[in-house]
Amino acid sequence: MTGGQSGTSPVRAVYARRRLKAIAARWDARAKSWDSALRDPACCFNEDDAYRRFLRTVRRLVAGHRAFFARHGVIDAGCGTGLVLANVVSAFAWGAGIDISPRMINLARAKRIANTTFSVGDCFDLPALCPKAGLILSRGVLLSHYGREQGEQLLRSARTVLVPGGVLVFDFLNAAARSSYVRQPDHKTLFTPQEMRDLAERAGFSTIRSSGRPERRARLLIARA
Repeated sequence: MTGGQSGTSPVRAVYARRRLKAIAARWDARAKSWDSALRDPACCFNEDDAYRRFLRTVRRLVAGHRAFFARHGVIDAGCGTGLVLANVVSAFAWGAGIDISPRMINLARAKRIANTTFSVGDCFDLPALCPKAGLILSRGVLLSHYGREQGEQLLRSARTVLVPGGVLVFDFLNAAARSSYVRQPDHKTLFTPQEMRDLAERAGFSTIRSSGRPERRARLLIARA
């Protein structure tokens, strides 16, 4: 397997078989400490400044097409407690966050982010959960959790909820940085940018590129519907 890890760890098996209750329970257990963890520079989710780099990229993208995005909504797939949406929704007509974890969603709702709704749901079923949007985001390496075959399915789900000209921004773990970082969990798939572009093309996207320097632990897939 190029770009991934072999083996069948218990967590990998949970995602491979899409055991939704087990996945929800895994993230429920992290919900209470989620916001404080992301404020900690030492948190693994902040390694290589990944969280702030994601937000900077999204803001630059939105600033370059401000009128288009202002007419449409933004969807965050795997939204957690709503941190990403809280930072970007003001540039859109509305926001929607989807997450498998009821506890994450309860915390997101408690923030009362303006013009934003949060729903418990499966990101593989986005057309049943959301209206069409101008931008769909995912900052949480969902594609690396689910691997190649299911990653393509996830991208197809995202593609169907974008208006013509809408944009997807999903992060993924970078295969080229495999040996550069201590934290490379064996239950996640590492991708090359070309593998990501191939998945997005098969999922029906047209203009496709990756963002981030080659040595970054997490890079971004940016694709237009």
